[in-house]
Amino acid sequence: MRLTLTTLLLLSFLSIARADERPVFNLELTEKGFIPEILNVPANTRIKIKMLNSTTKVAELESFDMKFEKIATPGNSITVLTGPLHPGDYTFFDDYSVNNLRGKVVAKGISK
Repeated sequence: MRLTLTTLLLLSFLSIARADERPVFNLELTEKGFIPEILNVPANTRIKIKMLNSTTKVAELESFDMKFEKIATPGNSITVLTGPLHPGDYTFFDDYSVNNLRGKVVAKGISK
């Protein structure tokens, strides 16, 4: 049992280290929309998207295409992990927005 627990701890540390190695792409959510509205990312790469909620309301960064959803309180940042993404366009949005605020991730590169 001791060997199994040690192995599990080691594997969890390795997965944390790998997540930190992902390239980071920053987003800001304002009352008018996402800045930038389009994120250009490398295809076939695991990425990290960090979003600052600059609005006065709770927001939810969500994407059906990239399979994430995370709530961001006003003035705070959230981080989502996604990928690797095949070349193409992927939509994200603020699920709580009455203005239908949307953005797009464009994955470019060689398809595997």
